[in-house]
Amino acid sequence: MQTNYFKSLSLFSICILIIAACNYYKVVTLKKDPNTAAYSGLDSLQSLNRYFILQSDKNSFHMKDIKLNNKNYTVSCILETLPADHQFYFSTKNRAKKKYSKSNTERSEIINEVHFYTSGDAKAVPGAYELQLSQVQKIEVIQHDKKRTTNSYVIGTIGSVLGAAVLTTIIILATKSSCPFVSAYDGNDFSLQGEIFGGAIYPQLSRKDYLPLRMAPFKDGSLQVKISNELKERQYTDLANLWVISHPKNSRVAADEKGNLYSISQPEFPVFAMLNQKNVLNAVMANDRSCVYMDDTLGKNALNEITLRFKKPLKAKQAKLILRLKNTYFLDLLYGEMAMNMGTYYNHFVQLQKKKSANELLKWVNNQNIPLSVNVHSMAGWERQSMLTTVGPLAFRETVIPLDLSSVYTNEVEIKLSSGFMFWEIDYTAIDYTANDQFEVEVLTPEAAVDETNRDVRYQLGREDGIFLSQPEVGNVAALTYRKVHKADTSLQQSYVLETKGYYEHVRNFQHEPDFGFLKQFRKPGRFPAYGLQLYKKINSHSVNSLAGIN
Repeated sequence: MQTNYFKSLSLFSICILIIAACNYYKVVTLKKDPNTAAYSGLDSLQSLNRYFILQSDKNSFHMKDIKLNNKNYTVSCILETLPADHQFYFSTKNRAKKKYSKSNTERSEIINEVHFYTSGDAKAVPGAYELQLSQVQKIEVIQHDKKRTTNSYVIGTIGSVLGAAVLTTIIILATKSSCPFVSAYDGNDFSLQGEIFGGAIYPQLSRKDYLPLRMAPFKDGSLQVKISNELKERQYTDLANLWVISHPKNSRVAADEKGNLYSISQPEFPVFAMLNQKNVLNAVMANDRSCVYMDDTLGKNALNEITLRFKKPLKAKQAKLILRLKNTYFLDLLYGEMAMNMGTYYNHFVQLQKKKSANELLKWVNNQNIPLSVNVHSMAGWERQSMLTTVGPLAFRETVIPLDLSSVYTNEVEIKLSSGFMFWEIDYTAIDYTANDQFEVEVLTPEAAVDETNRDVRYQLGREDGIFLSQPEVGNVAALTYRKVHKADTSLQQSYVLETKGYYEHVRNFQHEPDFGFLKQFRKPGRFPAYGLQLYKKINSHSVNSLAGIN
């Protein structure tokens, strides 16, 4: 429907403005020891596989296969002609603005660069080369400027000028659907941690979820969590157990989708990461900014794929893939667009869906490439090892995917993450081959639980028994208190995971006629992401100025 399209255009413009913010870099000059000519931090840069560049007067070279000799303070390498995608920093104009684009390879490569400066050296020609550190005038490291980039984002401006209430309203308008919100006391206040059992929008899809929490005890030692209904939904929660995990301080513990726990002690970054045809290695190695699935050059299948390569011990048969991720607001917007076109048929459609089995419902979800598919390349080709269920768009969460590498015989492992166009965001990836550390888990049931009317709801949340806490209206909130846990061993630290189970239902009361012609297209596998790509192209073809005044 045309009205719906323009409403989506207006609301999605919020997301476009957020994504379209500027990215900045900064230049850090390494400190030089005047007595030895050594540079602090050079070893770590080498281990991070940075891109090294030699600038000798007006000549510039790529320093390939760099080797640092700390005994005689020399650097040996192979000099190569510098490719075009590493010449962005040489422009005086670019240096002044310190801006780069993550979607432009020539510009995004800059934040991986390290520049060596020397005066004219006749030996600096393509081929084998040895550089005395005493000859180096300075070494510059190009880094992502997190603070300046964050300040440039429109959502930061909206939040600081209009306040949290208006920002929440914008999110609600833009997404139209969600799942129960979870907040936890973090030592200062209750902070939003994420959403639970995302996508379980019918009773037969009721499922468990395992949400990692950043929390701290109150002065009395108790731990507190809130579960709330913030949107037009009816929410049903069967249990809410808090896992307190005591583990060594030199590791952290994370859960997989099934609630199995794993220690992470030696995470290793990928050595290669490509999103479709874009190099996104830097983006997925830092947990401070997201790699947004956004590429309108896709083919008919409308898939986004990230291919990752990690170094692997030759005999490793198992591994733990660590992902920090969330769903996009765009996915919620697409679902809202489809629901809106059902019009007065929507509630009848919901009743028909409730008569289907969970497998029938999940078949459509999988056929539309909504889950995140995790695949490993082996001698037999690509093998799917996991399909991650949606986790919602409000907050990133860390999850572990256990990998079976028994069919991978090389010293590298190649992993492919795949989903429908712009359905997921990946902020961080790593792999860990270590065995699990020893850790202890204490499962706590709520010691107290009251709703917004001070009614005791502990009975509904104490165990998995099919007796649900019902939160049918916006503003319903349950405050849960867990008894304090003593930590006797000072060498340990504690992490927290909230185990829940439940489902939720969207509340919609459309008054317009349904568009059955529009809806029939989604019976075909892959049509949901294909429509998303089509809608994105339409939205992107309009200038931001044209959005003014559109409701």
